[in-house]
Amino acid sequence: MRVLFDIGHPAHVHLFKHVIAALRRKGHSVLVTASEKEVATLLLRRLAIPYVSLGTPGRGMVSKGARFAGATLRLLALAQQFSPDVLVAVSPVRAAPVAWLLRRPCIGLDDTEHATLAHRLYLPFVTTLLTPECYGLDVGSKQVRYRGYHELAYLGHGHFCPDPSVVLSAGIEASEPFSLVRFVAWHAAHDVGQGGFSQEAKIRLVQSLSQHGRVLVSSEAALPVQLRGFALRASPDLIHHFLYSAAVCVTEGATMASEAAALGTPAVYVNSLKAGTLTEQQTRYGLVFNFNNRQDEGAAIDLATELARRSPLQRDEWRAKAARMVRDHIDVTEFLLDAVLRHAALERDPGEALIRTGAPEYVPVRGIVDREELQ
Repeated sequence: MRVLFDIGHPAHVHLFKHVIAALRRKGHSVLVTASEKEVATLLLRRLAIPYVSLGTPGRGMVSKGARFAGATLRLLALAQQFSPDVLVAVSPVRAAPVAWLLRRPCIGLDDTEHATLAHRLYLPFVTTLLTPECYGLDVGSKQVRYRGYHELAYLGHGHFCPDPSVVLSAGIEASEPFSLVRFVAWHAAHDVGQGGFSQEAKIRLVQSLSQHGRVLVSSEAALPVQLRGFALRASPDLIHHFLYSAAVCVTEGATMASEAAALGTPAVYVNSLKAGTLTEQQTRYGLVFNFNNRQDEGAAIDLATELARRSPLQRDEWRAKAARMVRDHIDVTEFLLDAVLRHAALERDPGEALIRTGAPEYVPVRGIVDREELQ
């Protein structure tokens, strides 16, 4: 079988890396395409995953639109040459139209309810949309909910093994508490008009956390001069080892908050955008603390500081919460592999495709039985 994965964000590399490896072990052909966005292609190189670049996304709506059109045409040309049996992508704004034009099935994944522009672009063309059970939108017959989160595909069910030597190599002793802070750049289309910490609050946050150990700051955007000495200087593919050992994670990024939860590190999420995944991880498991209003940034700093002080003493409790959360959910990598193989088999042997949702039964995937519906 031939499978094409389109990567648009660094987190997608981690989401798909084990599925890609499993497919190749089974003798299937895999093509990976990727945007030169943030550290996505760096991660692919560090993980020795061959890929074809689709170029760099633009800045500003006009530039973004032009670059998006160019990347989609490039993907179409590559897909015509590769002739995949199935295309796979998160928020498949490029992959779904390309799959529709080639009359191939496309598996989309989404856990970002507020990406409304992306939804409008891909929903008419995607074959099946896989979303977590806690996803806050009902998008119709193409949607299949599963019992899991994206982050469990690489941080749950034995897919990740923390290496203490990674943290030690950064000069942090095993018994030394530290906090991990993540700031985002706010360049994504769904980030327009949204925000997290103010510049003044960023400085106050780091100063406050510093009272209870070292602070490591990972930032997509340039840091204020007062914080540059706190920058985490480690390869981005190692970030989860630091996240596992941190006393607390304070982040404007939803992905890192969910990653922290999977690893048993309490996460303080400060972002005006809400996510069903993070809401569930707060209300059901007590692993994430959501602050979605700018006026609450002071309360977020206070809570983060208190967690930095006491969470190292409660490490076993946080780990137990994470273990319970993982047990409550499926192995997302196995689920994705199952979905890919079944959709690819459909292309070779048309019929009714079935994928596993996380429940014991299998559920029909609608919209791909009658090939005339793709026209």
